[in-house]
Amino acid sequence: MKHLRPTVLLLAATSLAFSACNNNPDEKTAVANFKTEVETVGKWIDEKQQTAGQDPAAAATMVGEIIAKLKGIKTEGLPADLKGAWDEMGVVMTEMGELFKSMPKIDASKPEEMSKVMGEFMPKMMAIQAKVEPVAKKLEEIGKKYGLDMTKVAPGK
Repeated sequence: MKHLRPTVLLLAATSLAFSACNNNPDEKTAVANFKTEVETVGKWIDEKQQTAGQDPAAAATMVGEIIAKLKGIKTEGLPADLKGAWDEMGVVMTEMGELFKSMPKIDASKPEEMSKVMGEFMPKMMAIQAKVEPVAKKLEEIGKKYGLDMTKVAPGK
């Protein structure tokens, strides 16, 4: 009998700990949290773009940073349609990030070099942009359903 009480308490504590770990927010809370994160990242993107300038290397770095910020937005508990659209955008943005990562460093003071690199880069970028546009449009439409403005985090235009 002495050992029964600590065992029951241990089981109860373990059960509570596991349920707390697996406790996703309800949809309403998840959407509200998602909205806050999206707005915060959207403002950060605006600020980042204003300070980027015309340096192609800085722009490539910025794209990677933006993608990392977007991937950091939590989606646990979101409605399936919103989470699905966000995940689709994540796949395309990852592809874009890989393109920018593989972009060779270019020296803006060497126009021939810059022209060659951009000539190889732009068709690849346009192909990814063609994938981004319908995914961004879908995300924007689904976002509206939940009162979200996705225009700053869905680069489809």
